Amino acid sequence: MRKLILLLSVLCVSFMYGQQKANNNYSNQFIKDCIVEIFQEHADKLVFNSNSIRLTMITDFLKNNFSVAYKPEYHGKKFDLVSSLGLNNKYNPSLQIDTHYDSRVFNPLKYKFPNYPRTKKMYRIDNTDYIVTIYPSK
Repeated sequence: MRKLILLLSVLCVSFMYGQQKANNNYSNQFIKDCIVEIFQEHADKLVFNSNSIRLTMITDFLKNNFSVAYKPEYHGKKFDLVSSLGLNNKYNPSLQIDTHYDSRVFNPLKYKFPNYPRTKKMYRIDNTDYIVTIYPSK
């Protein structure tokens, strides 16, 4: 019965995210590495071996509702800075705000981005022309 409820929950979440806005190429391995960096030794218990839908929700968020793009045309325009969001450092107190952007190692889960905004949200990665966009769920 629990498996059926879990399966139905996953299907509902997948259906809710049906209208994709972002098209990220985050691999499952990259997402796993991001999760491990955030949750440390608690990753298996809280995400990977959990009965929750946390892994599905994280994966859908990163693949469908989150994007980073180089936007030099936005140079000089005001955006909230990623560093102003704060860090998700409950399980890893050694996390630090990134001082530069590198797509191979930038972990979006480090920051307290809104997961379910009602409208599109945009943030500047500090001191760069990279813009993070969070799309609302459909």
